Amino acid sequence: MAKNITDKGRACDYCELRNRGFCSRLSEAQQSLLAARSRLATLDAHKTLFRQGDETDHVYVVRNGLLRLYQRLLDGRRQVIGFAKPGDLLLFPLTERNDYGADALDSVYLCQFRRQDFIGFLRQDPEFWAALATAMHDELLRARRQVALLGQRRAEPKVAQFLLALHESYARSNNETTHVPVRVPQADIADFLGMTVETVNRTLARFARDAIISVAKRGIDFLDLRRLTEIAESA
Repeated sequence: MAKNITDKGRACDYCELRNRGFCSRLSEAQQSLLAARSRLATLDAHKTLFRQGDETDHVYVVRNGLLRLYQRLLDGRRQVIGFAKPGDLLLFPLTERNDYGADALDSVYLCQFRRQDFIGFLRQDPEFWAALATAMHDELLRARRQVALLGQRRAEPKVAQFLLALHESYARSNNETTHVPVRVPQADIADFLGMTVETVNRTLARFARDAIISVAKRGIDFLDLRRLTEIAESA
């Protein structure tokens, strides 16, 4: 559960995501309306934000950090379905129960909104519907990309495409072109891509050995994006 650290709407006035992600699709007046009902919350690494099947009390916009999104299968196993990055909207306000769960991979900061408040925004202004529809469209595109990734047979293009998608998200949201400030566990990458952990480990080690990426505790440095793109396109 996220810890609320402030309910001051003016926190949104200084957020760089005003011009990126979900909030960038709103006018200044709409952003102000959203800010007045927002709460800035924090979630420690490895903690759960919400669970699949629980009642949907809130929706969230990721402000900083990375979350693992997953669904529980009928046999009880967990399937990683994606990763939420800065600017992403979490949960659909018109559903009464969460259709997936979310855990923090590192320290996460979020803007939190009561679900009923968010529904009120949708009733008041059609432009909120347009922003929500765009966010859902982006989510659908990510799901289609994952299906395409799962259909790939060769490990290197598969992992390269995943890394490029991760880099693109952080470059867009953090204005950073060479560094992703968090490490995604190899087990989660393997689960997401339908691969074994050993294959993911070997592929990342090969990329590091060829000076394409550098992996450390502080995250991933992208040393040769051109070469990584060539590998991704070789599928």
